[in-house]
Amino acid sequence: MRESFLYQCPHCKTKRNALEVAMTLEPEVLRVAAARHNGRLQTPHAGPGRPALARCPGCGQEMSAGQMGDHRVPCVRMELKKLLAMRIQLLPKDPDPYPDFYIHHLGDNDTEVDFHKASNHDVVTVDLRKIAEMTVNQAEKMAHVRVLGRVVWDGDIKGWRFAPTAAVGRPPKAK
Repeated sequence: MRESFLYQCPHCKTKRNALEVAMTLEPEVLRVAAARHNGRLQTPHAGPGRPALARCPGCGQEMSAGQMGDHRVPCVRMELKKLLAMRIQLLPKDPDPYPDFYIHHLGDNDTEVDFHKASNHDVVTVDLRKIAEMTVNQAEKMAHVRVLGRVVWDGDIKGWRFAPTAAVGRPPKAK
């Protein structure tokens, strides 16, 4: 005869034979429970505070951070090339009455894009890894580009510049 023990349901408080309960479960549930019990949980974790998947700002595809590294810059560059003839509003940006920019320069192998401010001809350079989202309004021939940072008026240089939220890339390793 099989050895068994009683299992009490945490919800309804009924007591049942644990072997009978286990026989009704999917094999995957049992595998994960056994791995958790033995201290080697088999499901991947993104880490504390990190989402499991990220969305590419160019194509909108969801992928892991590892896949995003090689995919992001070429994809964002390709999408920006579609915006060459459109007005662009960079967000967030210090307010001013003339918010329109145009793409000034975007090379085939560049990792940065130069936006030309339509009202005063300032050039604002943004690293392609700092572009978070792009939305296009075809009817108005306008695009909104959200950046990881802020486009600010700099009184020292009397012009517009991009102030990223943090340095681009990984921090250097501690020695």
